[in-house]
Amino acid sequence: MARIAADQHKFDVATERDRSLRNWLIERLRIMPDGISIVHADHHGNFIRLPYVEGAARWDPRKEPWFTISIEDSDEAHLSITKDVFANDEQVITLSLPIINSSDGSNSGVLALNLDIDKSIDILNNAFPPMKSRTFVMTREGEMVLNPGYPIEPVKLKALAQLAREYRGNFSLDSHYYAYRSIASQSWLVVHEVEEKELNNLVWAQCINIFWGMLFTLVVLFFCWWATRAALNTIFMRIATSIRAGTVKPAAVEELIFEEIHSSQQRQEKIAHEALTDGLTGLKNRRAFDADAARFNGKPNTWLAMIDIDDFKTINDTWGHPVGDVVLKTIADLGLRLRGLENITLYRYGGEELAVLFDGISPEKAQSYLEKWRITVNTRNFRENKLKVSFSAGLSRMGGAALPEVIARADKLLYQAKKSGKNKVIAS
Repeated sequence: MARIAADQHKFDVATERDRSLRNWLIERLRIMPDGISIVHADHHGNFIRLPYVEGAARWDPRKEPWFTISIEDSDEAHLSITKDVFANDEQVITLSLPIINSSDGSNSGVLALNLDIDKSIDILNNAFPPMKSRTFVMTREGEMVLNPGYPIEPVKLKALAQLAREYRGNFSLDSHYYAYRSIASQSWLVVHEVEEKELNNLVWAQCINIFWGMLFTLVVLFFCWWATRAALNTIFMRIATSIRAGTVKPAAVEELIFEEIHSSQQRQEKIAHEALTDGLTGLKNRRAFDADAARFNGKPNTWLAMIDIDDFKTINDTWGHPVGDVVLKTIADLGLRLRGLENITLYRYGGEELAVLFDGISPEKAQSYLEKWRITVNTRNFRENKLKVSFSAGLSRMGGAALPEVIARADKLLYQAKKSGKNKVIAS
């Protein structure tokens, strides 16, 4: 309304030429059942008040609080409780908004709408909340604005205002729960009060519904289990009868075929797993490394680490090959344990040499993983006296070259680590 009044109507109360503005305002007022009056005022004290009353010429709207508030803050509409000087100072709710000219942004006055408090209270009384509750409107300072007749002490209103400022959300006080929302430039609060026992009753009712739903689900699951078990027992009996009699009944042929296919699939998966897994360490083997590395080399942000156990031949010669196998398995177990859920894959490249592929991991994180693994291995105590194990590693970025060149680059960094004292990680 304020935007249309600013753009389409010229305010000229001195000559009263702007009858179209008056007619337009009175039409707006008629369609508002709780509207009492509407006022259009400018900075010079000129105004139009509808309905028209005698003696209005001596009234200065600029002295009204709603005019001052709207002039000082033009962001949004404001609500305030004021007295209507033309209705025996009866209290009304005044909704006011500055009139801003869209062409130059100038403020040409204020448009104010006075609303009937009793009708606004009727709105609260006629609302249908989801449970037994009370609703009222108060200011952020703890003053009552709209009260449908609830006995609320001023001290309690102050306490509610304090809690609203502290929690900025829902809270509880004196066996009641309170939910509130801000209106009117955040200066008024619509408060919804529910007794604790009412909300607890609602929670228990919901819990009972959930309990019956879960009980029904358990009954259905039990029935499904019983039906499945009965069907499986029938299948097993048919198979057993067929084995004893040496014949297969037509009804059992499909079931036997299904079981055979399922068993064959499991065997194939086991064979495929064993073909790509090192039997000693449980890591992926060289065949799996060649396939994965060729695929990883074409992806961005992938890294390759080549690892070699320091002085592994000495370990075998001093403590024997079984101890060497234990060392290899221990290093592999520690590496698998430290990787967690990261996209890190470990391989036994050959002999005492391991390989690691990092997918979508930063070089800093990859090097941190290798260092943590190296330190954990080096500080690990073995059953054999004076047995200390360490490894050296080279970390290189993948991509940008053929796979053999990438592997050679990582191997070169590994041998640099060996030559510079072993037990270290060198990255490029």
